[in-house]
This record gives sequence, C-alpha cells and structure tokens, in this order.
Amino acid sequence: MTIVKPIQIQVAQAVLEKWDMLGVHGRAEKLLQSLYAFTAEQKQMATWQIENARKEIAETRIMPGPTGESNELSNQGRGAFLCYSEIASDKANVGLVGQVFTALIAGNPVITVGPEGQQIMDYIAPFVPEGVIQNIAESAKDSLIEADDLAGVAVLCEPAQAMVLNKTLAAKSGLICQLVAETESEKLSTIAKPHYILRFVTERTVSNNTTAIGGNATLLELGSMND
Repeated sequence: MTIVKPIQIQVAQAVLEKWDMLGVHGRAEKLLQSLYAFTAEQKQMATWQIENARKEIAETRIMPGPTGESNELSNQGRGAFLCYSEIASDKANVGLVGQVFTALIAGNPVITVGPEGQQIMDYIAPFVPEGVIQNIAESAKDSLIEADDLAGVAVLCEPAQAMVLNKTLAAKSGLICQLVAETESEKLSTIAKPHYILRFVTERTVSNNTTAIGGNATLLELGSMND
C-alpha cells in the first residue's frame, strides 16, 4: 500500500532546506518586513520571538573534544509545523502569531489553519520563499495531524485538549511529531519563555578531526597516564 503525503507536507519538505539555510539572521531580515500589517500587540510578540532567536540559536558553538577534534554545535529546523488555535480571543491570536513566527525563525515551514491562519499567511507570504507558509481549511486539520511526515504541532488550547492531542501524536508512525502546546491563552506563559524556541529546533553537530593519523590514540594514552 502506497501512502501519499498531503500536498502541504510535500511543499514544505521541498522548501525546508532553502529556508533553513538562510540562518536565523537571514530569516529575521525577511520576517521583519512583514510586521507592518500586524496589530501593535502582535507585532511586539513577533519581534520578541525574532530577537530571542538571535540570542538563543543564531550562533554556532565551538566545543573542543577530548582527543583534539573540533565540534561545531548548531540548530536547524525540524520540518513542517502545523500552527493553530482552539481558542477564539484577541489574546489567543497574539499567541498564534507568536507560535507562527517562532516556528518560522527556527527554520521550519509552517502550515496555518482557517481564516485566522489565512490572514497571518497573507501578511507573511510576500516576504518569504514560496511554500514557507501555507494554509489549510479547518476541515483538513485532523488529516494533516495524522500525516507521518509532520514534524510538529504548535497549538493554543485547553489542558485537556493538549493531553488528547499528545496521545494522538505519540501513537503515530513515522517521524516523531513534537507537540508544543500553550494552555494559558491569556498569560501566554509558555510562549513568553526564552527557551520556548528550543521546542522548534533540533541540534546538529559537525565534528572535525584536526589531529594527525594516530594522534587520537596518542592523546588518549597521554590522558590515561594522568589518572
């Protein structure tokens, strides 16, 4: 039996590398251009998420290894993220904007849901590569959640809804699908934390062996002599 990926997942996967390769600063430059259309509170939320990403994940960290190798630790996007809200309020819409911008600045393509998501997409789409942000109807949401290649779901909802969704995602086959839930739609306490963005990325380590042939073994032997 051949499983056909939803077209939105196919589009997102096709543009993922191009969007992720821009880096945080490159993505920030494009996303900041879209802010003029948002409300003042939404703009403040989006700007904070962008600036937080610049502080938290923009720079590659160099970590020397025990045998002389150089290890470069960086972050990259996880893949297609579905972003939506189960709560209808002005504050929830601010939170939804925060979720969308966090997912995007982290290097992920985003799929929004319904009229609220469509409006956010319309504001952002002219400034990012085609396919980086898409929208689906509310009726298509459940089938997309079931898709094997969905990387994550960011949602504003009640705690009970988050528990049900978490069980659904855990039971899926294929790619591990990350749930990023905000259950305090008025305080937005989860979205407001600096480490929130880490839920949208995965770590990448590149190790460069800078020693000569046999050097690692020599270094290990010298290290053992000091014990």
